[in-house]
Amino acid sequence: MNSIRETFVNNLKFYRKQKAISQEKLSYAVGKSIAYINQIENKDTWPQPEMVDKIAEALGIPSSALFEENGSPENLKNGFAEKYGKTIESELLSRIEKDVKEVCKLL
Repeated sequence: MNSIRETFVNNLKFYRKQKAISQEKLSYAVGKSIAYINQIENKDTWPQPEMVDKIAEALGIPSSALFEENGSPENLKNGFAEKYGKTIESELLSRIEKDVKEVCKLL
């Protein structure tokens, strides 16, 4: 499971790129520096709630969309891997073990 910061950053990057908004344009829209937007996207700083609202407004999305665990493809991939990764891994290992035993019987 992603942390809330990872989820936020993944969604921010996804929606910003989806809307073809550069960090520069976003920084101008929210009244902050490009460095500030870069620091958020690099998880070096965390925006105040009012800034989250400004960022969402600039992206044309509800603020809550920035916190949806399944909002961006990256978050979906991480969620899928976490949910099904061990199941798939154990299923594949079981099949490999079975196939190896079958081959050994033939030798």
